[in-house]
Amino acid sequence: MKVFASAIRVKSGAKTEEVNITNQVEAVISESGIHEGMALVFTGHTTASIHLNNADRDLEEDFHNFLKEMVPNKPEYKHNKGDYGRNADAHLKSLLVGNSITVPVTKGRLALGQWQAVYFSEFDGPRKRLISIKVFGVPEGGGR
Repeated sequence: MKVFASAIRVKSGAKTEEVNITNQVEAVISESGIHEGMALVFTGHTTASIHLNNADRDLEEDFHNFLKEMVPNKPEYKHNKGDYGRNADAHLKSLLVGNSITVPVTKGRLALGQWQAVYFSEFDGPRKRLISIKVFGVPEGGGR
């Protein structure tokens, strides 16, 4: 089995934003040479998330509006009163959505559903972010 590690950078342009990173993840898989296996996409940022969703601009906006209603940034959150800033809502949203996904790699490509895309969710931007990608599996023909 081969393991290939890489990273991509994302620069968000707004406080909250969805960034479709599918093409960047596919480029890493192509670079890896892995034909059959899995891809792990991970963000170590505690105010951001990685997830799969339908590649639809309106749904991206709906998603953030839903999260804003579900997790308003209440001034009474202890994190908002401390020395850490006023972004408790961003941390809570990240907890709900998650920080990684694992997707099958089939024939050197992400095995996504028909409408699926890989998204980076920004909850406390704008910022520069680093996303780690680890691809593991076998090259075409099963060799090393």
